[in-house]
Amino acid sequence: MKKEKGVLDRLWRFFSSLKLTVLLLIILATTSISGTLILQRGDPQRYIKAYGEAGSTIIKALGLYDVYHSWWFLTLISVLAVNIIVCSIDRFPRAWKFIKEPLRWPSLAILREMKPQEKLKTGYFLEEATDKVWEVLHSKGYKAEKQIQGKEGRVFAQRGVINRMGVYLTHLSVLLILIGGLIGGIWGFTGNMTIVEGESSRNVSIFGTHKVITLPFDVRCDAFEVTYYPGTMTPKDYRSTVTILEGGKPVVTKDIRVNHPLTYKGIKFYQASYGTISNSEGTLVLEVIPKGGKSFKVRVRVGDSVPLRGDYTLKLVAFYPDLVIGQDNQPMNRSDELRNPAALLEVDKGGKPLFRSWVFAFFPEVHSVKHAPFRFRYVSFKGLQYTGLQVSKDPGVWIVWLGCALMVVGLIVSFFLSHRRIWVYIEDKGKKRHVLVVGNTNRNRGAFSQYFEGLVDSLRKALEAKID
Repeated sequence: MKKEKGVLDRLWRFFSSLKLTVLLLIILATTSISGTLILQRGDPQRYIKAYGEAGSTIIKALGLYDVYHSWWFLTLISVLAVNIIVCSIDRFPRAWKFIKEPLRWPSLAILREMKPQEKLKTGYFLEEATDKVWEVLHSKGYKAEKQIQGKEGRVFAQRGVINRMGVYLTHLSVLLILIGGLIGGIWGFTGNMTIVEGESSRNVSIFGTHKVITLPFDVRCDAFEVTYYPGTMTPKDYRSTVTILEGGKPVVTKDIRVNHPLTYKGIKFYQASYGTISNSEGTLVLEVIPKGGKSFKVRVRVGDSVPLRGDYTLKLVAFYPDLVIGQDNQPMNRSDELRNPAALLEVDKGGKPLFRSWVFAFFPEVHSVKHAPFRFRYVSFKGLQYTGLQVSKDPGVWIVWLGCALMVVGLIVSFFLSHRRIWVYIEDKGKKRHVLVVGNTNRNRGAFSQYFEGLVDSLRKALEAKID
C-alpha cells in the first residue's frame, strides 16, 4: 500500500510541475511550426513529389500532413490539460483560504512588521474612532469588519479578492480551449466535395487521406457562375447555388461565395475551387476564316464533327482548359479552370484527314499549318462545370470561443485588479487614541503605495478632532 501511494505521489508531483507546463508549451510551439512549413491536408502525390518516397513515408507515419489532428499532437494537448488540472487543484486551497479565511486580526507585533504603514492620533473616543475608520473604508468600496475589545479597536477591510481567482479563471479558459480542440480533432473533420452542375453528392473526401465521410443529407449544385476580369481569364468572382436535400426534399438554398459559406447542422461549406469538364458535354465556338473568303462561326462538341464550306469537315479532337506540355512533350491539363484554353482540330476533305491544327485562346496568331484552306480563332468554350466545396465540421468550436471569452475575463481579473487589504489598529491611551494603519496588496506595489497615502489622508481627515 505504501508503494502504491508513493507511485501516486510521484505522478502527482510530475503532473503538478510548472516545468512540465513550460516543456509542453515549448514542444507544442515547436511542433506547430511544422504545420506551417509542411503543406497540410494535401494530395499524397504532392508529398511524394516534394519530399520523395522516403520523406513522404515519414510525413505520413508522423501525421505531419495534418499536424493538428495527429495522434501525438492530441496526446500532447491531453497531457497539458491534465497538467493544468493538477496544477490548479494543487494550488487552489491556498488561494481559497485567502478568500474564506482571511487574516483578519493579526497581532500588533505582526502589524508593526508590515509595510506600508502610517501612525495617526485622534481625539475621538475608541468606539467613535473605530466607526469613523469603518465608514471611510466602506465608502472606498471595501468590505469592512470591526471589533472592540477592552481598550483596543480593530478594523479589517479588503477589496478585489476575486483577483485570487484570476489565475484559475485563466487556467479554466485554457482548459476549455484544449478540450474544444480535442473535441474538434477527434470528432471534427475537414475535406472537400466536388459536385457537377445539376448533380448532388453527400461524400466528403478528407484532406490528405483516402478516407471518405458520408453526410446525412445531400448537397446539390443547382448552378455555378464565374466572372472574369475584362480581357483576361483571371476569375473575378465565382459562386455556387447550393441546395441541401433531406429525404430528397429541398431544405436550404443559398449562394456560396468566397468568405460567404453555408452552415447547416454545424457543417460549413466554403467555396474553394471550380473547373470545367472538357468531355462530350462541352461545346467550342470557333471563328472560321476561309482563305480568301468571309469568316463565319461554328459550334462543335468535343469528339464531334461539323461541316465547313465545300466538302470540308471540322472535328474537335480534344479540348484542354489549361494546356501545358508534360513529359515526353505530351499535352496535358494543369487544372480544370479555363486558364490557358486550347483545342486540337482536325480538318477532313471528302472523308479523308487533311490536316490537324491547334487553336490557342491567348495566342490567336499561332497556326501550325501553313497554306491551309482555313484558319481558326478561339471564341469561347461552354463545358459542364463543377464546383469544389471545402467542408468542415468542428463540434468543439463553441467551447473554444467560450474559453477565449473566459480567458479575457481571467486576464482582466489577474492583471487589472488587485487584492488590497487594510488593517487599522486603534489603541486607547487615556486622552489620546493611537491609530496604526497598515496596507497590503498582491500586485503593483508601487501604485498601491501612492494609493495608500491617499487613503491615509482620508482617514486622517475623518479622525481629526480636538483632543480633550
